[in-house]
Amino acid sequence: MPPFAELPAAYLALERERDALQGEVLDLKRQLEWLRRQIFGSGKSEKLDRLQLLLKLQGVEAELAARAAAPKQEVSYERRVPKPEKRAAPAELYAKLPITETVVIEPEEVKAEPEAFEQIGEERTFEVEITPPQLTKREIVRPKYKARSDRARPPVIAPAPARVVPGGHASAGLLAWVCVAKYLDHPATTASSLRSC
Repeated sequence: MPPFAELPAAYLALERERDALQGEVLDLKRQLEWLRRQIFGSGKSEKLDRLQLLLKLQGVEAELAARAAAPKQEVSYERRVPKPEKRAAPAELYAKLPITETVVIEPEEVKAEPEAFEQIGEERTFEVEITPPQLTKREIVRPKYKARSDRARPPVIAPAPARVVPGGHASAGLLAWVCVAKYLDHPATTASSLRSC
Protein backbone atom coordinates (compact mmCIF):
# COMPACT_ATOMS: atom_id res chain seq x y z
CA MET A 1 0.00 0.00 0.00
CA PRO A 2 1.41 3.45 -0.92
CA PRO A 3 2.16 5.95 1.85
CA PHE A 4 -0.59 8.39 2.85
CA ALA A 5 1.06 11.33 1.03
CA GLU A 6 0.97 9.50 -2.35
CA LEU A 7 -2.74 8.55 -2.16
CA PRO A 8 -4.13 11.76 -3.81
CA ALA A 9 -1.75 11.35 -6.78
CA ALA A 10 -2.63 7.65 -7.12
CA TYR A 11 -6.34 8.55 -6.93
CA LEU A 12 -5.96 11.16 -9.70
CA ALA A 13 -4.07 8.66 -11.84
CA LEU A 14 -6.87 6.12 -11.40
CA GLU A 15 -9.50 8.73 -12.35
CA ARG A 16 -7.58 9.60 -15.53
CA GLU A 17 -7.30 5.91 -16.41
CA ARG A 18 -11.05 5.43 -15.73
CA ASP A 19 -11.95 8.40 -17.97
CA ALA A 20 -9.73 7.06 -20.75
CA LEU A 21 -11.31 3.61 -20.48
CA GLN A 22 -14.83 5.07 -20.49
CA GLY A 23 -14.00 7.04 -23.66
CA GLU A 24 -12.65 3.88 -25.27
CA VAL A 25 -15.80 1.93 -24.28
CA LEU A 26 -18.02 4.63 -25.83
CA ASP A 27 -15.94 4.56 -29.01
CA LEU A 28 -16.18 0.76 -29.18
CA LYS A 29 -19.96 0.92 -28.65
CA ARG A 30 -20.29 3.35 -31.56
CA GLN A 31 -18.20 1.05 -33.75
CA LEU A 32 -20.29 -1.96 -32.74
CA GLU A 33 -23.53 -0.14 -33.57
CA TRP A 34 -22.13 0.92 -36.95
CA LEU A 35 -21.08 -2.68 -37.66
CA ARG A 36 -24.55 -3.99 -36.73
CA ARG A 37 -26.14 -1.51 -39.15
CA GLN A 38 -23.75 -2.60 -41.89
CA ILE A 39 -24.44 -6.30 -41.36
CA PHE A 40 -28.12 -6.33 -40.46
CA GLY A 41 -29.28 -3.17 -42.21
CA SER A 42 -30.67 0.02 -40.84
CA GLY A 43 -34.06 -1.46 -39.92
CA LYS A 44 -35.88 0.24 -42.79
CA SER A 45 -39.39 -0.86 -43.60
CA GLU A 46 -41.86 0.41 -46.14
CA LYS A 47 -43.66 2.62 -43.63
CA LEU A 48 -41.09 3.85 -41.14
CA ASP A 49 -37.35 3.76 -40.65
CA ARG A 50 -36.51 2.84 -37.04
CA LEU A 51 -33.64 5.33 -37.10
CA GLN A 52 -36.20 8.12 -37.50
CA LEU A 53 -37.43 7.42 -33.96
CA LEU A 54 -34.01 8.35 -32.60
CA LEU A 55 -34.55 11.96 -33.70
CA LYS A 56 -37.11 12.59 -30.92
CA LEU A 57 -39.05 15.18 -32.88
CA GLN A 58 -41.81 17.01 -31.03
CA GLY A 59 -45.18 15.31 -31.30
CA VAL A 60 -44.08 12.71 -33.85
CA GLU A 61 -44.47 9.77 -31.49
CA ALA A 62 -47.99 10.91 -30.52
CA GLU A 63 -48.96 11.31 -34.17
CA LEU A 64 -47.64 7.85 -35.01
CA ALA A 65 -49.62 6.35 -32.16
CA ALA A 66 -52.77 8.18 -33.34
CA ARG A 67 -52.32 6.87 -36.89
CA ALA A 68 -51.88 3.32 -35.60
CA ALA A 69 -55.10 3.61 -33.57
CA ALA A 70 -57.13 5.12 -36.45
CA PRO A 71 -59.93 2.89 -37.84
CA LYS A 72 -58.99 0.91 -40.90
CA GLN A 73 -61.16 0.36 -43.93
CA GLU A 74 -60.99 -2.91 -45.84
CA VAL A 75 -60.91 -2.54 -49.62
CA SER A 76 -61.25 -5.38 -52.11
CA TYR A 77 -60.97 -5.42 -55.87
CA GLU A 78 -60.61 -7.84 -58.74
CA ARG A 79 -57.76 -7.91 -61.13
CA ARG A 80 -57.10 -9.91 -64.23
CA VAL A 81 -54.19 -12.25 -63.99
CA PRO A 82 -52.17 -12.11 -67.22
CA LYS A 83 -51.63 -15.43 -68.94
CA PRO A 84 -48.03 -16.58 -68.81
CA GLU A 85 -46.37 -16.35 -72.18
CA LYS A 86 -45.62 -19.67 -73.78
CA ARG A 87 -42.05 -20.04 -74.89
CA ALA A 88 -41.82 -21.15 -78.47
CA ALA A 89 -40.09 -24.46 -79.10
CA PRO A 90 -36.69 -24.20 -80.81
CA ALA A 91 -38.07 -26.02 -83.84
CA GLU A 92 -40.73 -23.28 -84.21
CA LEU A 93 -38.22 -20.46 -83.70
CA TYR A 94 -35.89 -21.70 -86.43
CA ALA A 95 -38.47 -23.30 -88.76
CA LYS A 96 -37.99 -20.71 -91.51
CA LEU A 97 -34.20 -20.93 -91.64
CA PRO A 98 -32.92 -22.63 -94.80
CA ILE A 99 -31.06 -25.93 -94.40
CA THR A 100 -27.65 -25.62 -96.04
CA GLU A 101 -26.15 -28.95 -95.02
CA THR A 102 -27.57 -32.32 -93.99
CA VAL A 103 -25.27 -34.68 -92.14
CA VAL A 104 -26.25 -38.35 -91.94
CA ILE A 105 -24.56 -40.28 -89.13
CA GLU A 106 -24.78 -44.05 -89.52
CA PRO A 107 -24.27 -46.38 -86.52
CA GLU A 108 -21.01 -48.34 -86.49
CA GLU A 109 -22.89 -51.68 -86.49
CA VAL A 110 -24.70 -50.74 -89.70
CA LYS A 111 -21.51 -49.54 -91.35
CA ALA A 112 -19.91 -52.90 -90.61
CA GLU A 113 -22.87 -55.00 -91.89
CA PRO A 114 -25.32 -52.84 -93.90
CA GLU A 115 -27.20 -55.85 -95.37
CA ALA A 116 -28.05 -57.14 -91.85
CA PHE A 117 -30.15 -54.08 -90.97
CA GLU A 118 -33.22 -52.34 -92.34
CA GLN A 119 -34.08 -48.71 -91.58
CA ILE A 120 -37.20 -48.23 -89.43
CA GLY A 121 -37.08 -44.49 -88.87
CA GLU A 122 -34.76 -41.61 -88.09
CA GLU A 123 -34.25 -38.86 -85.57
CA ARG A 124 -33.64 -35.32 -86.76
CA THR A 125 -31.97 -32.59 -84.75
CA PHE A 126 -30.42 -29.34 -85.88
CA GLU A 127 -27.80 -26.75 -85.12
CA VAL A 128 -28.13 -23.10 -85.99
CA GLU A 129 -25.14 -22.17 -88.13
CA ILE A 130 -24.05 -18.74 -89.26
CA THR A 131 -22.47 -17.49 -92.44
CA PRO A 132 -21.98 -13.91 -91.31
CA PRO A 133 -24.45 -12.27 -91.27
CA GLN A 134 -26.85 -15.07 -92.31
CA LEU A 135 -28.25 -17.80 -90.07
CA THR A 136 -28.80 -21.26 -91.52
CA LYS A 137 -29.49 -24.73 -90.14
CA ARG A 138 -27.21 -27.74 -90.38
CA GLU A 139 -29.47 -30.77 -90.10
CA ILE A 140 -28.15 -33.91 -88.44
CA VAL A 141 -29.96 -37.11 -89.42
CA ARG A 142 -29.40 -40.32 -87.43
CA PRO A 143 -31.27 -43.22 -89.05
CA LYS A 144 -32.65 -45.97 -86.80
CA TYR A 145 -32.16 -49.59 -87.80
CA LYS A 146 -33.38 -52.94 -86.60
CA ALA A 147 -31.73 -56.27 -87.24
CA ARG A 148 -33.45 -58.39 -89.90
CA SER A 149 -32.32 -61.68 -88.44
CA ASP A 150 -33.03 -61.01 -84.75
CA ARG A 151 -36.23 -58.97 -84.23
CA ALA A 152 -35.78 -59.08 -80.44
CA ARG A 153 -32.69 -56.86 -80.58
CA PRO A 154 -33.33 -53.20 -79.77
CA PRO A 155 -33.12 -50.66 -82.58
CA VAL A 156 -29.67 -49.30 -83.42
CA ILE A 157 -29.00 -45.57 -83.81
CA ALA A 158 -25.75 -43.60 -83.92
CA PRO A 159 -25.04 -41.45 -80.88
CA ALA A 160 -25.78 -37.77 -81.32
CA PRO A 161 -22.71 -35.59 -81.76
CA ALA A 162 -21.71 -33.62 -78.68
CA ARG A 163 -23.00 -30.05 -78.60
CA VAL A 164 -20.78 -27.10 -77.83
CA VAL A 165 -23.40 -25.96 -75.31
CA PRO A 166 -25.27 -29.00 -73.94
CA GLY A 167 -28.96 -28.70 -74.76
CA GLY A 168 -28.34 -25.70 -77.02
CA HIS A 169 -28.80 -25.33 -80.76
CA ALA A 170 -25.83 -23.05 -81.49
CA SER A 171 -22.96 -24.51 -83.48
CA ALA A 172 -19.31 -23.85 -82.76
CA GLY A 173 -19.19 -21.47 -85.73
CA LEU A 174 -22.11 -19.41 -84.45
CA LEU A 175 -20.62 -19.12 -80.97
CA ALA A 176 -17.22 -18.18 -82.40
CA TRP A 177 -18.83 -15.48 -84.58
CA VAL A 178 -20.74 -14.07 -81.59
CA CYS A 179 -17.52 -13.90 -79.50
CA VAL A 180 -15.54 -12.26 -82.29
CA ALA A 181 -18.35 -9.81 -83.02
CA LYS A 182 -18.72 -8.94 -79.34
CA TYR A 183 -15.09 -8.56 -78.36
CA LEU A 184 -13.09 -7.82 -81.51
CA ASP A 185 -15.33 -6.16 -84.09
CA HIS A 186 -16.45 -2.57 -83.76
CA PRO A 187 -19.84 -2.26 -81.96
CA ALA A 188 -21.38 -0.37 -84.90
CA THR A 189 -20.35 -3.15 -87.31
CA THR A 190 -21.87 -5.81 -85.05
CA ALA A 191 -25.18 -3.97 -84.70
CA SER A 192 -25.51 -3.43 -88.45
CA SER A 193 -24.67 -7.09 -89.10
CA LEU A 194 -27.35 -8.33 -86.73
CA ARG A 195 -29.96 -5.98 -88.22
CA SER A 196 -29.41 -7.50 -91.67
CA CYS A 197 -30.06 -11.07 -90.38
